[in-house]
Amino acid sequence: MHHTHQGKAHMSASTLMKRLALLMLSALAAPAFATAPALLLTHVAVIDGTGAPAKPGMTIAIDGRHIAAIYPDGSRAAPKGAHVEDLRGRFVIPGLIDAHVHLTGAEPDFAHYVPHLRALLQGGVTAVRDMAGDDRLIGYLAYEANSDALASPDIYHVALMAGPTFFAEDARAQQASAGERLGFAPWMQAIGAATDIPLAVAEAKGTGATALKLYANLPANLVTRITAEAHRQGLRVWTHATIFPASPADAVAAGADTLSHSPYLVWAAAPKVPDDYRVRAMGDFAHIRPDAPPILALFKAMKQRGTILDATLLPFKQEAEHDPGKVGAGIMPWSYAVTRLAHQHGVLIDVGTDSSGLAADAHGPDLNALPLVHTEMALLVEHCGFTPIEAIRAATQISAAAMGQSAQRGTIAPGKRADLVVLNADPTHDIHNTRKIAFVIKNGRIYKKGVG
Repeated sequence: MHHTHQGKAHMSASTLMKRLALLMLSALAAPAFATAPALLLTHVAVIDGTGAPAKPGMTIAIDGRHIAAIYPDGSRAAPKGAHVEDLRGRFVIPGLIDAHVHLTGAEPDFAHYVPHLRALLQGGVTAVRDMAGDDRLIGYLAYEANSDALASPDIYHVALMAGPTFFAEDARAQQASAGERLGFAPWMQAIGAATDIPLAVAEAKGTGATALKLYANLPANLVTRITAEAHRQGLRVWTHATIFPASPADAVAAGADTLSHSPYLVWAAAPKVPDDYRVRAMGDFAHIRPDAPPILALFKAMKQRGTILDATLLPFKQEAEHDPGKVGAGIMPWSYAVTRLAHQHGVLIDVGTDSSGLAADAHGPDLNALPLVHTEMALLVEHCGFTPIEAIRAATQISAAAMGQSAQRGTIAPGKRADLVVLNADPTHDIHNTRKIAFVIKNGRIYKKGVG
């Protein structure tokens, strides 16, 4: 609040109006750049994340944290004082977004998250959607990351809701709410018929979460009530594709914003959805066709509503290869086919890895490996009928939409966050070229391997 010095006369209304008018005229007369952009990227081929073809010979002007302008090389004079990066022969895409990570539990203590998050950022990931964990730690990491106190992707996270029996059955939920009464932590809530849903949603929102995740053991009527209340309070709703016993069609009809895991779509055409979520990956992939009428009807509804499919193919591929007893026979050919069909029917598909974002072994995440988002993009191209341009759009524009961040990020456009990945080779010819990273820009700041 502004305070005038005691005894000083208040400015008259007419004087104030005149000054405001002069300020407005000054603003209208201001040049295109009120100050010189901090950074100019010149002679670069721009792949803007919308699915449009690459535009060669472009300049991107970055002013602070945001993109100020994009224009053909030489069509505007370079402002004095700008730092110029000549990117001749290089390509730029929007910062990649991993729309399905689980950060907590991947590292033993906070100090280990610093190199982990830096590895994600330097590997091209400028934002992540954390899909449930210990929000006490995730909230702190998000605050540090989103204020650029850490070299890290920006972090957006959920509060999880499930039926009461889930919390007794799932050790991960117990670990994530350690020290709290089971099922009553604001970020890990058990929901039943008698739950005060407006209060439960408000408590979830108080954690700093931007969305709810509906995980398991919830019937359709509760999914509908929770989703309506979450949207009323300004939260998005992200669900498992099947919530057991609520079906994929129930989740879409309720208004869920995203459905996670392509293999769980099999239950849309099953004779009955089981009550037990623990059979979620054991669908009848041998006999239920990916193009079964209930699944095609589901795709029609998803397209009409704009419901995004969070396919997460990679974790099921890894499980099928290393622990096949935990998944139904034929899970991967079926999952690739259903994802391809969803894409052909106009369903929006994002890119998520359902991991810490990095490959891991018994010793923890591999900080020298590129983020797994690159692998998930390649699976979309190699098995699901995506072109490289479409896979890039999935990992940028669509992943930003899944996160509720379309206004801020996901495409290269004036006014968007200056989150960019500069590549040494053309990813539209080979999706594996997204791995050939020259450097990354997040919020207008350049990050290079071992620098920044």
